[in-house]
Amino acid sequence: MSRKILKTCLLGFILFLLSLNVAFADEGEYLTVEGMQGVSPHKDTVITVSGTYSSNYGKNSIDGNLNTLWNAGTYKGTIQYVFPEPINLSFIQIAAYSNPKSNNYYTIYGLKDGKWTAVSSKVSRYVNLSVTVTDPIEITPGEYDGIKVEVDGSASWAHVNELTLGITESTNPIQFNLQATGGNTQVGLKWDEIASAESYTIRYGTESGKYTETVTATKDEYGNFVIPGLTNGTTYYFVVSAIIDSVESEFSNEASATPQGPVIEPEEPSGNRAILVVTMTTGLEKEYDLSMQEVNSFIDWYETKQAGSGKASYAIDKHDNNKGPFKSRKDYILFDRVLTFEVSEY
Repeated sequence: MSRKILKTCLLGFILFLLSLNVAFADEGEYLTVEGMQGVSPHKDTVITVSGTYSSNYGKNSIDGNLNTLWNAGTYKGTIQYVFPEPINLSFIQIAAYSNPKSNNYYTIYGLKDGKWTAVSSKVSRYVNLSVTVTDPIEITPGEYDGIKVEVDGSASWAHVNELTLGITESTNPIQFNLQATGGNTQVGLKWDEIASAESYTIRYGTESGKYTETVTATKDEYGNFVIPGLTNGTTYYFVVSAIIDSVESEFSNEASATPQGPVIEPEEPSGNRAILVVTMTTGLEKEYDLSMQEVNSFIDWYETKQAGSGKASYAIDKHDNNKGPFKSRKDYILFDRVLTFEVSEY
């Protein structure tokens, strides 16, 4: 009888301990998942999915159980996690399986100030028939209100067995005050000097939040760093980070600029040509594009003839209006047929 009572007490004690563990798990902020880096999102995280197959709900992806999952019911799907409070993140890790085994593709977005922005490029991870803990996916380090994962299952339905977060210690963000100025096929960057910086890393691209190119600046180039070889008329977006004690800081504010070619000013009128319009007594108007020397020669002829001397006609060279197989063409103006004329210099 005593042994039966002892077994009953022991069983009750074990159940009591288990209840304590469950309670601690419920009250704890973040849980770990065996074999995965980082921690599961907080239990109060709000999960939204693009679709669900059967009972494979989104909440299964953060329950700490590698054998449960969210399944989109199609080859491509989206699952988003909005945290109860902002979190500083540097990576996420995903566990999944694939039937048949294949590459799965993931694009990660971060929620900040109510806007989803890509914080990783589209990356591939090989997934086996059994649950596979894939390599961590690095994201743009920073504080986020949520994370969204676009999943392309390729040969199998999009799903996530478990997702964990790489949470970094919250620190006061470094103020870079990055500024960008467009030039001819280049952009000039400047930012505030960061104490103890060993070097700087500049990332840029043609879409906000998506940086496809990376260059390195020395610790002394913060005041004037030029990125050449850009396309005029295209807007580029830039961020900079500092390397301090071999560790990269969070990204700066994003700055943008559009390279532009030099502005070619139109030539000022030289003043050595004019349009001569001669109105005949018949009402006919004749227009000529002449040099001022030719115009002055015409005026001299007219005034001389008006004074009672000179030739009765004047030959005007038609220049570019020489149509036909002729070496030259001239228009002869008779003095007594001229009613008036006008000169417009340009």
